[in-house]
Amino acid sequence: MAIEINDGFMVSDECETRADRWPDGGWTVTGRRGVYSRDQAITALTVAELAATGDWEDVSLAKTLEAELDPPAYGYLAEEG
Repeated sequence: MAIEINDGFMVSDECETRADRWPDGGWTVTGRRGVYSRDQAITALTVAELAATGDWEDVSLAKTLEAELDPPAYGYLAEEG
């Protein structure tokens, strides 16, 4: 598992999840609603990698990582519709 981290985006080599940086410094993550901090974006990609590879043997780890993502650092994006 590896996450490529750049100034403007992050991608995983294990799944299709991607994080993109906004001009204000917040990050959006594929499949998640909200704007996250840089650290939260890395955590979200880690969670996606674990789910994609089936490495969820440690349930307490999964719960801990998910807890770090709620709430998003910068709040939620408005729903389109």
